[in-house]
Amino acid sequence: MPPQASSKGEKEKMKQKSLMSFFGKTPTKDGASDAKTAAAPKAKAAATPKVEKAVATPKVAKTAAMEKAPEADASSPAVKEARTPLPKGSSQSSGIVSATYTRSSEGSARDTLPTSDPIDVDMISDTDELDAVQSSAARPTASRTKRKIVVDDDDDDLASSEPLAYKRALGRSKKARMSAVFSDEEAEEEDAPRLNSFAKRLTKYQKSPAKGKSRGRKTGDDNDDFIVPDGIDEEDEEEDNDRASSRASSSSRPSSRLSAYSRSSGATDAESDEEEPKAKKKASARPPVQKESSSMGASSFLTAAEQRALKQKDEKKSTEDPFGFLVDVRDKDEVRPGQPGYDPRTLYIPPRAWTSFTPFEKQFWEIKQNHFDTILFFQKGKFLELYEEDARVGHREFDLKLTQRVKMSMVGVPEMSFNFWAAKFLAKGYKVGRVDQAETALGAEMRIAADKKSKKEPAKDKAKDKIVRRELNKVYTNGTLVDEELLTDEQAGHCVSIREEEALESDKDGKQTFGICVLDSATSEFNLSAFEDDICRTKLETMMRQLRPKEIIFTKGNLSVSTTRLLKSILPGNCLWTSLRESEGFKYNEAIKELKKLYPADEDDDEMADNPHGLTKAVPEPIRRMLPHQGAIQALGSMIWYLHTLNIDKDILSMKNFNVYDPMKRGQGLVLDGQTLAHVEVLQNNEGTEEGTLLKLLGRCITPSGKRLFRIWLCMPLREVKDINARLDAVQDLLDHPTFEKDFTAIAKGLPDLERIVSRIHAKNCKVKDFIKVLSAFRSLSKGLSALAETADSFDSKSIPGLLRTAPDLSPNLKHIQSMFKPPASGSDELCPEDGKDEVYDGIMEEINELEDELKSELKKLRKQTGLDLTYWHSAQGTKEIYLVQTQGKERDKAPKGWTLSGSTKAAKRYVVPALQTTIRKVKEARENRNTAIKEFKNRLYAEFDVDRSVWLRAIRVLAELDCLFSLAKASSALGEPACRPELVEGDEAFIEFEDLRHPALCASGSLKGDFIPNNVKLGGEVGKIALLTGPNMGGKSTAMRMTAAGIIMAQLGMLVPAAKARLCPVDSILTRMGAYDNMFSNASTFKVELDECCKILRDATPKSFVILDELGRGTSTYDGMAIAAAVLHELATHTLSLSFFATHYGSLTDDFAYHPNIRNMHMQTLVDDEKRELVFLYKLVEGVASSSFGTHVANLAGVPLAVVERAEVVSKDFAKHFQEKVEGKKNKAAGRLPIVAQADFAYLYKLATGALEMPADKVRRREVLRILKGAVKGCLQECAAA
Repeated sequence: MPPQASSKGEKEKMKQKSLMSFFGKTPTKDGASDAKTAAAPKAKAAATPKVEKAVATPKVAKTAAMEKAPEADASSPAVKEARTPLPKGSSQSSGIVSATYTRSSEGSARDTLPTSDPIDVDMISDTDELDAVQSSAARPTASRTKRKIVVDDDDDDLASSEPLAYKRALGRSKKARMSAVFSDEEAEEEDAPRLNSFAKRLTKYQKSPAKGKSRGRKTGDDNDDFIVPDGIDEEDEEEDNDRASSRASSSSRPSSRLSAYSRSSGATDAESDEEEPKAKKKASARPPVQKESSSMGASSFLTAAEQRALKQKDEKKSTEDPFGFLVDVRDKDEVRPGQPGYDPRTLYIPPRAWTSFTPFEKQFWEIKQNHFDTILFFQKGKFLELYEEDARVGHREFDLKLTQRVKMSMVGVPEMSFNFWAAKFLAKGYKVGRVDQAETALGAEMRIAADKKSKKEPAKDKAKDKIVRRELNKVYTNGTLVDEELLTDEQAGHCVSIREEEALESDKDGKQTFGICVLDSATSEFNLSAFEDDICRTKLETMMRQLRPKEIIFTKGNLSVSTTRLLKSILPGNCLWTSLRESEGFKYNEAIKELKKLYPADEDDDEMADNPHGLTKAVPEPIRRMLPHQGAIQALGSMIWYLHTLNIDKDILSMKNFNVYDPMKRGQGLVLDGQTLAHVEVLQNNEGTEEGTLLKLLGRCITPSGKRLFRIWLCMPLREVKDINARLDAVQDLLDHPTFEKDFTAIAKGLPDLERIVSRIHAKNCKVKDFIKVLSAFRSLSKGLSALAETADSFDSKSIPGLLRTAPDLSPNLKHIQSMFKPPASGSDELCPEDGKDEVYDGIMEEINELEDELKSELKKLRKQTGLDLTYWHSAQGTKEIYLVQTQGKERDKAPKGWTLSGSTKAAKRYVVPALQTTIRKVKEARENRNTAIKEFKNRLYAEFDVDRSVWLRAIRVLAELDCLFSLAKASSALGEPACRPELVEGDEAFIEFEDLRHPALCASGSLKGDFIPNNVKLGGEVGKIALLTGPNMGGKSTAMRMTAAGIIMAQLGMLVPAAKARLCPVDSILTRMGAYDNMFSNASTFKVELDECCKILRDATPKSFVILDELGRGTSTYDGMAIAAAVLHELATHTLSLSFFATHYGSLTDDFAYHPNIRNMHMQTLVDDEKRELVFLYKLVEGVASSSFGTHVANLAGVPLAVVERAEVVSKDFAKHFQEKVEGKKNKAAGRLPIVAQADFAYLYKLATGALEMPADKVRRREVLRILKGAVKGCLQECAAA
């Protein structure tokens, strides 16, 4: 213990000795330490200070050193160690940390004298610590002296190790340990009075966060949000702090508390003494700290008032919703959900809310307010993040981890897994958008610097320029997918825009006019259509069933109720309905103006003379053809507007791939309307799947483009005999040369979807690896098609050789493209131009090479100067950490003093060398320019490839057609026996003749392959055109009718038919009315649906049509049903004259039309055991009339209670008996008179004779009608004579 001093001078001397011993500084002998200390930093300002290592010492040794300190001579040099105890409960793990404290003179940080006022390190808040370390670490090493503080983790050491002299010199009790702890968010929001006195004084020496950079190694990457230098704030400080703590295990934060001096250089001992009482009073005025039981960390060091304020703030935060506009959701017109006219795509954000947003929040909501119904993935460095409701959807649907990022709920996924998660959201029916960073961190810095250099006028919203720019890349919907990774179906995914033109008041027949625009975005193919439709919407239904759209675009209030109900009944459940407001989309004149912008006239293009709208030849010809149809142009305008909102309009529209689409294509092929496609199960069965459909059975293509083309072939089979025979010849050649199929499979099997990739190349949306793959595929395709052409020359028919000879030679085109770039390295995603092919790229590479050579020479100089074996180290990712100088092995710790440690491992340390930074910065900028040049070159290369797009597509078309022919050949060979080539006959009237015809679906079924009963079908020609089909339920009537329709489709497709013999005159359409069902969405009963479809058949059928009518008239009373069935049957047999199956349970019709020469009675044969009530179905189509429909027998088979069946049978027999007697009685009374059905024929002849009616204009129909009437009259007279 030091001796007591009696004089005031000795007291002051002892006091200073005690303080200096505690802070590790021994006073000088001559008492001039103050002056020397003040002058020393000035004299050595240019020299690098010597940094000594701090060594942790045991507590006992530390205490002993403190007790001996007063005995040290006052003139001894300053000690470069200070030991300060660390409080208990601190989260720091290390007891040693680098800390820098400075000396200043009147505010100068370099000349601060030692203070006589001790500072309790526990008074420093976490925020103060971090700011102080960051501020001090950011200063140049040449202008400061570094010192080490040795601290310990035990709070009790402060009392145990304090020297007695230190206690007496202070002359006061120890201050209460209190400090305000501020988070990054609070530091911005709280007022200055909440900072303690130390933090206030420390801010004098602290650099602003915008300028201060930690020298520690950073954990972000080039794409992360960043702090732009020169006073540019970060986009969202709170988010960066959260990101740093959650995604980085190492950071530049200090691991211990800070000790610093706070006195100015002019302070004397007397002044220090005068300030001590003030400090005492201030300390005594503080209330005692109230300890909390919860582990709140540093918040336990707040005063009671500060804790109350913090609690009030937390309560306010919890009660206030930061985004109150999400509680009461409204669209931009302030319409709430459920109200008429609500637009789910937009969101109303009140003006006052924008003022409270951070720069990033403002950036987010600016995009989200226009895509509220879209799941938006925001790029944040190497992550893609969902916010707010999108995040909650991700958490709810896929259990993604939901976190809180400051005020926003957040879910994050890695950038590389975007396609995976986007596909999942799309499969759930959501729209998905991607917002990408439009620049890197370095690019943003270069932009800011360029704006300053050019003295560009600053933006109104400065905060917007301070953050990384982000732009909506594109929006993905199921109907507009382009990316290969998201396209799960090789079939076309159509998006359909519909415009319905209102009918005139005078139009009472329910006809409507439609304008349709169909888009297959994967191939950028548009189809425009305009037509007038009937009340059944036949053409619209046919179109929708053919296309199976995945998305419908319509204007609210435009579609009629009946149209909407029809669409809802036939479209798949996952079809996306996108409604536009009346103000959205382009009207007719607006669409014309937009087309002029999209397709501006070339210099040599003149305005079309016959075009009143001023469109030139630059506008695709199909669009010009559709100009008279306003509905189609408005539908196109809505589609263009919608694509623009998705940000994919330019890529798709610039392809100019437009066609005119006719859903019925009358006169061009076999027409299969929507009802026929559904009833015959061509594309889809009644369960909504492809199982058992003709598409599933016959479609055996192996290329994606072939599969899409085959679907078109199946929806529109051939009609001309010569075309059908040519295709049959090709199929027969393929069947005769099985090795040819192996050669084709070897070429086509491994090919990608070339048609879609060519479209993506045009849109400059193709990955480099896919582009290289396409070039390789086209090379092998060109060679393969040439080899196949040589082989096919020996075929009997010229169809396949002629097809293969139309394939272009792709070698010159491929050679031209490949000469422009260097083959990329394995795994590389860059296309570098060949030398001399790109001047900009060559110049940048020359600059980079010069800079890299300069850095190599600088490294040699550094080796020479230091004598160390130095090497450069580069980060594996990005350009943030490149050309760090590395020391290894024994030289690991021998780096010069001016270098800054960036990172280290056990084997090496890496340093930032200030002398190299200017050159490294130039290298980074040059590499950024190189990346830009490579991107521009890639776009030019893709554009050069796209110049020959028609050549590439022609080769793809040849491949697809050949694949479809192979599909028909494979399906033909899989039919089994019997199978035959159909014989096609030219003629004015259709007829069909099949022997042992089988249904193709049942041929392919393994369980029924040997059990299926074939049937002979003959209609027209030598026999009547109409088969009046009777027989029991479950007897096979519907199967026989569908089988006949399938046989006709297969024959006119140009393939073999599952029959022993097939002979037919091609039909022009197949029209069906099958099954009993109501249409709830169309507000139509079962009977109404029957009559609507029947009306359509009578209107559209021709003598070359094939008609199926199944059980017409059963939806109403017996007499009305029989009357309607009889009238329709008479019209078909006498005037329509089409081939028909007319299935009925009205047995009286067979008697009524027994006289008619165009009607044959046929039935499905059965065996009946009346005693056992057993019914054996023979499934054989034979001549004659069925004895009964055997309804009670079928009821017994169905398990109806026996008592009910027996009672029904009694009633049935009684009813049949009375009905027969009634009929017989009427016949006896009308003996010698014409039957009522025959009277219509005589009435028709009478009206023709008197001129009340005219004969049909069609010569064929006129001839046939007269022939049928002649036969009918003759038969009727014979029947009357017999009676």
